[in-house]
Amino acid sequence: MSTRSRAMAKIVAGVLFLVAAVAAPTRADESNDVIWKRANEAYLKGDFKAAIDAYELVLAAGVNHEDLHYNLGNAYIQADRLGPAIYHYEMALAHDPTQEDARANLALARQMAAERMQDKLLGEERDPYWVRAIAGFTPGGLTLLFLGVYVLAFALATAVWLLPAGFLRVALLVVLAFAGAGTLGTGGLLFGRWYLQTRVEQAIVLPDELAVKEGPDANYQTSFLVHAGLKVRIAERDGDWARVRLSNGLEGWARDRDLGKM
Repeated sequence: MSTRSRAMAKIVAGVLFLVAAVAAPTRADESNDVIWKRANEAYLKGDFKAAIDAYELVLAAGVNHEDLHYNLGNAYIQADRLGPAIYHYEMALAHDPTQEDARANLALARQMAAERMQDKLLGEERDPYWVRAIAGFTPGGLTLLFLGVYVLAFALATAVWLLPAGFLRVALLVVLAFAGAGTLGTGGLLFGRWYLQTRVEQAIVLPDELAVKEGPDANYQTSFLVHAGLKVRIAERDGDWARVRLSNGLEGWARDRDLGKM
């Protein structure tokens, strides 16, 4: 069995438990529920274009849920559109980093995209370390973790202040030092997650191959080519064009319509 066939088989297995469901992850109204069911039925019949169109209607209606993005990723990859598939798997994980099926399918989709590449830019896919460090956390999870460690540190500090000198006080001082370090560490992670979500605009390349231009117009010369699924940072906008920055420092211009905003 080819790598592509094995990838498709694993993806199909991963999606069955979701497409069997008939309740939309979030109901905006009854029509969304009907469209969601129609999308699931189309997927099961192998009509992936109809499934994509229906799922996209639910998304356009304001439903933004990890299961919807996951189903869209599966439909797009079955339709052999790797860029949008990778984008929606990334969005599913942005909503819920614990989705192991989405993570596995994302890895398979990226592997398939890499096999189609003719050229590879050195370092184009390596995220900065701080981005990789916080990628597995949700803002809510980090907030709860920070508050838990902070409350623990405060309680330990109060106990140390009240206790008389002795072994127990010294032991609590040691624990307090670790709790204080944990508070600073989780606080840093929480700030990084907030900064990434509110100050850093990222996007996924949607076409199989995209020519990045020297300026915000199709008449400019091509600076370099990027492939489907590559994650880029948007540094500037000019009309319907965006200046994108790769992890290796390369920059150029691409049309907004060719980028999936995260």
